[in-house]
Amino acid sequence: MFYQISIIVGIFLIASSDVVRSVTTGANILAFFPLPVYSHFSGFNPLFLELANRGHRVTVVSPYYPKGDVPTTYHHVPVPNVKIKRIINPMDIRNTYRVSNMINVQRAMSKTVERTLVLNEVREFLNNTRNSFDLVLIECWYSDAYLALGHRYSAPLVCMSPMTPPVMLSQSLGMPNHPAYVPSFWLRYSDSMSFSERLYNTAIAAAELIVSNVIFRYMDQQMLFKLYTYPGHQNCPPLDELRRSVQLTLVNGHYSVSYSRPYPSNVVQVAGMHVQSKTSTSVDRKFKALLDGANHGVIYFSFGSNINLSDLPERYVRVFVESFRKLKQIVLWKWENGTIANLPDNVYIDKWFPQKYILSHKNCKLFITHGGYHSLVEALHTGLPLIGFPFYTDQYYNMRFVVKNGFGIEISLDSLNLKVLDDAIEKILYDVSYKNNAQRASNIFLDIPVSAMDTAVYSVEYLIRNGVDHNAAMSMSLSWYQYFVTDVMIFIGANLALITFILYKSIGYLRKIINVKDKKSK
Repeated sequence: MFYQISIIVGIFLIASSDVVRSVTTGANILAFFPLPVYSHFSGFNPLFLELANRGHRVTVVSPYYPKGDVPTTYHHVPVPNVKIKRIINPMDIRNTYRVSNMINVQRAMSKTVERTLVLNEVREFLNNTRNSFDLVLIECWYSDAYLALGHRYSAPLVCMSPMTPPVMLSQSLGMPNHPAYVPSFWLRYSDSMSFSERLYNTAIAAAELIVSNVIFRYMDQQMLFKLYTYPGHQNCPPLDELRRSVQLTLVNGHYSVSYSRPYPSNVVQVAGMHVQSKTSTSVDRKFKALLDGANHGVIYFSFGSNINLSDLPERYVRVFVESFRKLKQIVLWKWENGTIANLPDNVYIDKWFPQKYILSHKNCKLFITHGGYHSLVEALHTGLPLIGFPFYTDQYYNMRFVVKNGFGIEISLDSLNLKVLDDAIEKILYDVSYKNNAQRASNIFLDIPVSAMDTAVYSVEYLIRNGVDHNAAMSMSLSWYQYFVTDVMIFIGANLALITFILYKSIGYLRKIINVKDKKSK
């Protein structure tokens, strides 16, 4: 009897403790993601849904409404899709000089951020004084203008990076970004670089920092001053202070799908949290039957949500058509507009396919992709080899990693012809090393003590429970000359110069004294 009473008392004491109450009591969380980049949102939204499933009240500001069942604690605030105005066609941007490419992408992103902040729906939401949040989630990628949301709601701020952080974000968040072993994702370098590659990598990193700090930093600051109208926006701190207020950064990265690099304790890698198994019950029966009955296997062909395969020049389309015609495998080709003339019987085209389901199907043998990060993660989640046609941003970086680790082949569109494509497909399908290497990388990716989703949720809830993260990297509060120890090097150099000068003068003075004594002795 005493034992039973002790258990009841113990459970009561635990249930009434602050620790349990802080975990079980749902927080008000704002996910502010008005950018019209579906590939980014689709990578983050599973976390928003999971937080809602775990009892938190999650308000999501976005142009995209989640598909399927949504928890009652998930509240979607729709905003117009402002669309990203393309400065250059994706088919041509791959030939653009790297610095120009970088500037074009940064400029497009900054302009798009600006267009979201002037939306009536966004202003109405931010000006609503009834809204109160315990935590704010935003995307941090080539614009810091959304950092003001932490000030708006006096709440801790979580940054989410859709890919490996660029130099600018690394600097602002205190992440080491040494150009000797951290390749820029604008380049197709690995982490093992020759002297010339390290030289160029350093130049690109320096160019990105200069362009970001001189041009885009000013643009972001102007957006803070001019575009926010919420109560108290006049007292919003400058960008430097807002950057230092970031408490947690969730990075869509992992050393099994990108090059290893150091991260401070408040930067957490969560690559793969968007990959959730899609059951066959949620897939069209005819489509499932097609994959299940593919005795020779399936090849999936997609360039993601931002690049339309239907925009390919006709000569490239004919190469793919004629190459696929020779195959015994079924080819599922994501084609966005109209039809394709003289299509082989083994090729099926559609505007949309359930990509995660296809890649995880036992009969899928090959993924032909543009090399986007989510596509890479989803392929490696199931140990699937790749053929990649990179276009811009991190796609060259990603495919270099794939080639270096032996689970895929990179092809430039400029060098594409029937023989090149035939040879690449044959190698992937019949050289088992590609599949074995992909499976090895997959094993490493999946062999983690805690899932990426649980890690992300824990990190967010830890911040809710404990508030300010006292383990934030001190480098976040350092200026650029302090971070690169420029002031220390100048001090050491000045002292060495002074010592050298004193020694030089002393030796000269001693020589004069010796010469005078010699003359007197004579």
